[in-house]
Amino acid sequence: MMKRVYIGFVFALCLPLYVQAQDTTPLIGSQAAEPQTELVAQALSDGIYRILVIGDSMAGGLGAGITRMAVDDEGFEVVSRFNESSGLTRPDIYDWASALPKVMEGKNFNAVVVLIGMNDRQDIRTDTATLAFNTPEWIKAYQANIDAIADALKAQNVKVFWLGEPPMGDPTYDADMKTVAAIQKERVTAKGLNFIDTRPLLSASDGSYMDFGPDDTGEMRKLRQRDGVTFFKQGNNKFGQLILAAIKADANGTAPVAPAPVAAAQPTEVVPSSPLFGQSDVSGAVVIADAKEGLAPAKIPDTTLSKNGFVSGSAAEKLFTQGEAAVAPLGRFDDFSYVPPTAN
Repeated sequence: MMKRVYIGFVFALCLPLYVQAQDTTPLIGSQAAEPQTELVAQALSDGIYRILVIGDSMAGGLGAGITRMAVDDEGFEVVSRFNESSGLTRPDIYDWASALPKVMEGKNFNAVVVLIGMNDRQDIRTDTATLAFNTPEWIKAYQANIDAIADALKAQNVKVFWLGEPPMGDPTYDADMKTVAAIQKERVTAKGLNFIDTRPLLSASDGSYMDFGPDDTGEMRKLRQRDGVTFFKQGNNKFGQLILAAIKADANGTAPVAPAPVAAAQPTEVVPSSPLFGQSDVSGAVVIADAKEGLAPAKIPDTTLSKNGFVSGSAAEKLFTQGEAAVAPLGRFDDFSYVPPTAN
């Protein structure tokens, strides 16, 4: 009896690895050679597909977004572990390669989402030198740091979804993040892991930075904050929705549906649908409020208008052309004619 239990236990441990080796459909936006998985949750006794999100502060927001998007899906569980100041240039501040085995120990994660790099536009310090950003020496050291995390993840036998940095509002910062993402993509795919380019997902149709677009419900809303970096809650929800869809599609062996492109926002002049009070319309008539029809416009014939567009002799003409304000009716709030009696 004990022998059968032992064999069953070993089979249960090996089954997820067996399932992982079946589907070889590449993930959209990835050049990975790593075999894709079917829904590993089917091979787990509790039926839960566990996702770990790691990285910097942007990963923290994304993890919250994925969690909210998966809250009604009993088949998924999301855990977020992030360090706001972390990156790949300063493992002396936080070393993800060393921390990952402890973070994942005994947790039975099926997938890991990696979003890290927004703090990497800085020099790399070694024992003997300081390497300036984007120099050949810096790139070599940065590649080594990526490899260290990639190797730590591969040792855990989990599906990895490594995300490139999303578009940034500041052009100079955005260019540097493109550099960071390109280096990450080269090393991640070389290690056989999935790399997702988030720029097409979170840009306007012309590829420009987009801070206003459809949220997770399709409603057009502000997605990014004024700093051009941080996502609002609705932005993290949209980001999380896109990544969760990619994970589900990969787990089920289907291609994720790309979101419809959003047209780039163009500054437009707000033109009222009808003239405002006191303004003339295209016919030259001045629009006033008709008391009988609420705010429906009533037009005064041109013949009654003065050369300035006001009714001849009206209080409006005296006010706007001569500066003479009409006397307020007795007792109205702006009637200042009342003089209180003086005390005897």
